[in-house]
Order: sequence, then structure tokens, then C-alpha cells
Amino acid sequence: MSPRLGIIIDMPVPPSLVDRDGALLVIAARTGQQLATRRLAPMGLTVQLCGVLNRLAVGPVSQQELGGQLGIDRTTMVELIDDLEAMGVVVRQRNAADRRAYSIQLTSKGRTVQKRAAKAFDAAADEFFGALRPDERRELAGMMRRLIAAADKKLGKSSGD
Repeated sequence: MSPRLGIIIDMPVPPSLVDRDGALLVIAARTGQQLATRRLAPMGLTVQLCGVLNRLAVGPVSQQELGGQLGIDRTTMVELIDDLEAMGVVVRQRNAADRRAYSIQLTSKGRTVQKRAAKAFDAAADEFFGALRPDERRELAGMMRRLIAAADKKLGKSSGD
């Protein structure tokens, strides 16, 4: 029996993909995302919306910077902010220095929702990584950080991009 992609994409994975490291990374990420989606959906959130909330928990940021930091294109970023604004969890404020720009920040409701979402996301991660011992999980995280840093270097990105 071949592995299945899981909740959202419930199709068998061809053995030829399971034997490829890159494909395994994609399948693992997709599966982890599906577990997180299942936990976030009751809050009306997606993994992408949760990522925006988590970044905003650090502090207000311009809409353009937010999209750049999260790797989200401008059109999608506007839609995500519109959704979060409709939920009452973020507000847009005009930048006094540049009236064309908006600063995005969490509302008090947004801070509460972000904390709940972060706990749900962490629970999904614990569920996903539950097959690993704590030392294996730490080792895997270290290896992934090295892979990302090496790829970022080849792409000409600094570690903060």
C-alpha cells in the first residue's frame, strides 16, 4: 500500500515520488499543513492567515513589508488582510510619512485569536512530529535550518529574508 497525502489531497503517492528526497519534503510539508489546517479551520483561519497573525504579533508592519517577509504577492496579501480585517483581528492604519502606505496591526481580539491559533498550530506540529523522539525532532529541525540556509545562500538571500 502506498502512502496517502492525507486530509485535503487524498490520493496515493506514487512510489517513484516517495523515493525522491525533494518530493518527500514537499509531501511532509503538505501533510503537516493539512494537520494544521484541520486545527485552524474551526477558528476560521488557514495556515497562511495564521502566518500573518504570527508575524503581526511581533509588531505592526507595512502591508508591503509583511508580504515580502512572508513571501506573499501583493494581490494575495491584500486579500488576506481584507479577510483578517473583516474578522476584526487586524486594522489598517495610514502611514503618516507615506499616505499611500498602510501599517497593519493586531487588534485586541487579534492578539487573543493569534495566541489561540499559535497553540493550535503547535498542537498540529506536535501531532505531525509525534512519530519522532524529541532528540530526533531537534536533529531534524537543525538539518532543515542548514538546508534552508544553504539554499538561501545559493539564491543570494540573507538569513533574515
